[in-house]
Amino acid sequence: MFIIASCNGVKEDKAYRQKIAAERMQINEEFFNPKISPLDSTSFYTFKGIRFFPIQEKYRVMAKIQLLQNQAVFELPHSHNKTKPYKNYAVLQFELDGKSLELIVLEQQNKKEGYENYLLLPFTDETNGKETYGAGRYIDLEKVAGATEVEIDFNKAYNPYCAYNDRYTCPIPPKENHIPLAMEAGMKNVEK
Repeated sequence: MFIIASCNGVKEDKAYRQKIAAERMQINEEFFNPKISPLDSTSFYTFKGIRFFPIQEKYRVMAKIQLLQNQAVFELPHSHNKTKPYKNYAVLQFELDGKSLELIVLEQQNKKEGYENYLLLPFTDETNGKETYGAGRYIDLEKVAGATEVEIDFNKAYNPYCAYNDRYTCPIPPKENHIPLAMEAGMKNVEK
C-alpha cells in the first residue's frame, strides 16, 4: 500500500484511490451497457456518464457499531407511495469534520437469496437537491459477526436507481439519517 502526505496534511492512499477509480469506471460501464443499464430508453441515448466528487480519504471513516435488539419490523416508505418491510439493525457512531454523528443501518426483511448479510445505510445531507440527488443516497454494508466497528466509505455513496428511471421504487432515508454537513463524496446528481 502506498500512502503519501498531501499538501494539506491529509494522507492519500494511492492504492485506495486506484481501487475507487476502478469501481467508478465499472459503474459507468454498467450504465452504458444496454443489457444491464437501469436507464430508460430515452435517457440511455442522452446519458453522459455518472459524475462523482473527487476521492477524499476524510470521507472514509471508522464507526462504532451499536447493535439494536428486538426491533419491530416496520414499513419503510419508498418512492411511488410504496413501502417494504425493514428493521433497524444498528446505530453507527463516528466523527467527521469535528462533529459526532450517528446513522441508523437498516436490514430489509424478505431478502433475496444471496443477500442474507446485506445492510442498507440510506442518508441525506446538505448537498441533496443541489450537487446530489434530492431524495438522498445510499451506502451498502455487510453484516460481520462479532464486529464492533465498520468502515463507512462515503466515496462509495450512490444514487438509487429511481434517480435514473421511474420504473424503480427506492427506499426513502429516515429523517434520523440526515447528516448536517455537505457530504461532497460519492455520486453527484443526475445531469439533466
